[in-house]
Amino acid sequence: MVSVYVPAGYNLVDISNQLYTEKSTASNIKSKATRKNVLDALEKIIQHLRIFKQTPTNGLIVFCGNVSEVEGKEDLKIWSFEPPEKMNTKIYWCDQVFVLDPLREMISEKEVYGLIVLDSSEADIGLLYGKKITPVKHIDSLVAGKSIKGGMCVSEDSLMQLEDGKIIHIKDLSPNSKLLSYSFNNFKHHFTDNFKMFKKKSDTAYKLFFKEPSNDITLTGEHKVFIVTKKGIEEKYVDEVKEGDMLLTVSNVETKNNDDNSMTEELSQLMGYFLGDGTIDNNRTIFYDKDIQLLKVYKDIADKVTDKDTIINKKGNSYELRVYKKVFVDFLKSRFSKLSKKRSNKDIDDEILALPNKKLGLFVRGLFDAEGYVDKSYIGIRMTNENVIRKLHLILIRFNIVSSLNGPDKFRRYQIRITNPLYIRNFEKEIGFSSVRKMIKLQSILKEYKRGMSSRVPISGIFIRKLIEDNGFKKENFKKYSMFLSGRRNIGYPPFKNLLKDFEGKLSRSTMDMLQKICNSGLVGITVKNKTKISSDKFFYDLYVPGTNSFVVNGLVVHNSQRRYDRIREEALNEFFKELASIASDTFLKQKELKGIIIGGPGPIKDQFVKGEFLNYQLIPKIIGVKDIGYTGEHGFEELVQRSEDLLKEATVMKERQLLQKFLAELQKGGNVVYGYTQTIEALNMGVIETLLVSEGFDWVRVKLKCDNTHETEKDLPGSEIERQICEVCGQSLKVQDKDYLGELLAEKAQNFGTKVEIISTDTQEGAQFKQLGGIGGFLRYRLR
Repeated sequence: MVSVYVPAGYNLVDISNQLYTEKSTASNIKSKATRKNVLDALEKIIQHLRIFKQTPTNGLIVFCGNVSEVEGKEDLKIWSFEPPEKMNTKIYWCDQVFVLDPLREMISEKEVYGLIVLDSSEADIGLLYGKKITPVKHIDSLVAGKSIKGGMCVSEDSLMQLEDGKIIHIKDLSPNSKLLSYSFNNFKHHFTDNFKMFKKKSDTAYKLFFKEPSNDITLTGEHKVFIVTKKGIEEKYVDEVKEGDMLLTVSNVETKNNDDNSMTEELSQLMGYFLGDGTIDNNRTIFYDKDIQLLKVYKDIADKVTDKDTIINKKGNSYELRVYKKVFVDFLKSRFSKLSKKRSNKDIDDEILALPNKKLGLFVRGLFDAEGYVDKSYIGIRMTNENVIRKLHLILIRFNIVSSLNGPDKFRRYQIRITNPLYIRNFEKEIGFSSVRKMIKLQSILKEYKRGMSSRVPISGIFIRKLIEDNGFKKENFKKYSMFLSGRRNIGYPPFKNLLKDFEGKLSRSTMDMLQKICNSGLVGITVKNKTKISSDKFFYDLYVPGTNSFVVNGLVVHNSQRRYDRIREEALNEFFKELASIASDTFLKQKELKGIIIGGPGPIKDQFVKGEFLNYQLIPKIIGVKDIGYTGEHGFEELVQRSEDLLKEATVMKERQLLQKFLAELQKGGNVVYGYTQTIEALNMGVIETLLVSEGFDWVRVKLKCDNTHETEKDLPGSEIERQICEVCGQSLKVQDKDYLGELLAEKAQNFGTKVEIISTDTQEGAQFKQLGGIGGFLRYRLR
């Protein structure tokens, strides 16, 4: 591959003479194939240079070589063109590839700005290349929020799901535990061992009770929770929580479980049944049930597990399954010490909680076979053992079953109810019953629901309405969702997915990305039914989880602690600033064309960072602005660029944004603009377009097509439709004979009319919206009638 760069003003005759000299040198190349390729390329370049009377204004670049992908076959090609700007570089180079670095440098974006968005919990570093925002690095901090009202606390008996499947009280949390947290940056749950814990006593607290799916949690008034509001998802102190507020619970939590196969599927199911209807009487194990069919199922399982022929006896109006085997009793007491306790003290052993879902599902089946029931419209289970029922409530979430938890009733029983058909279906699929009678009732419930139901999406219709209005639409454009968009009704996940399909192409990419994340969030809205103030002598626990600032207790997502120790916070903040400055300085100092640095974020943290002069001394003078914005992350970058219009007046991205805002405004009022392929081509041919706008995503081509019967045609069409073209004469498939990118052809035609051409990126919100309008349009010199 031979590359020749001719500087502006250089004599082409001198270049030709140099190439003749290089031919003599190339004659000494040992490899016959390489020697031939180089000599042929040099000769072709020398002949090609003769067509130029003089060097073009900006210089000349020539590439020539054998580009065949098949070894031993020759396909000699040559390209030449004038560079986009005046070139002073003179190069002759022969290699296995063409030399492109000088050309890349010429066409690289010259306007580069450094971007930093931060708050106390995280920071993001990015670069603005012309119109494109490029995220570079995300940093989570260990800085807690400021101390407010003396600390935020969760009751000591609140339950937490760990990554290994175990469920523990928050008071038993150890530093190595991986607890369940939730990230509102990407709307996903995850497990983390990066947390700090604090403990205190409180005389008073609040107990929150929730409507269907019902649940409860005990928190101090200073603790924060996440509330679904008209503005999205916001934080709120428990002191301020009211009846009707919607909080958030998780579903479909995936744990990591290591199965050593020491516990069989049969033993898992038998242990679930034992927890509900089993007891140890001296050297024998007894199971009780009125359903003889079900007891026979467990006789077969027990026979296999114990390797003994067990016995069923009738006792009154019930039956007993007896296992006379002391070894089995000893096995239960030693391996399942919590399970084999007396009835009121029974608990679920960690070994069982750590089982993979298939075996854990069989354990749950055994428990529901023993204690569960099927009503006319729901599945339920009642037990006096509060600890077991609360753990079961969290276990079901692993199977994407969000259930209601109530109790105690007048008989001191706690109850779980699965009422939503979506979760009843999941129960049937993942767990089920061994009892034929219960399975028949379960099937009858599901037959009543032809279309089924779903859980509520934790989002306000008024919040969605504001988003669509910000994108130039009204709720009247989506009439079938008017009850939701007016805030009068919640929405389930299936209709929400349909709503997103209707939004496709109408809302900005960033808005659609956020809504899609919410749609896949696994969050379920849960409404406060009652808030009761209670006296307390218990310990309450603070957690601080950097990055997400949240953790999950009793299945509910709550805000993490805001640490009460200002000195510790300031030290952590200082270390965070140093880390951020180090990474940002390394990033920005590598940018030779850096024009400035813009810093933004919610609250005063950004100002502290700037005033502390943490950045490299060479970069501090390049800070051109500090802006208040509402977000960090990618959304923060977009908002920062939008709010920096005054700083980026000459930047490409702002010029494009202003141009498209003007275009869209003219379009909305029926002004002097045109869009869409047909209308734009017509106006261009008439010479009435003053400025032609062509999107980078405009993929139309002009193709010459031919079928096997030699019928030919020429068409302008989107590139995605080429393969679907059929001959209008004979119906045969058409094959491409020649293809040109239509954007380039139109740009050439525009020059004939003195029409200015602007290439529009798809990296901005306005650019993406323009692409959805067809990706081509223009400003008219005068209005067409």
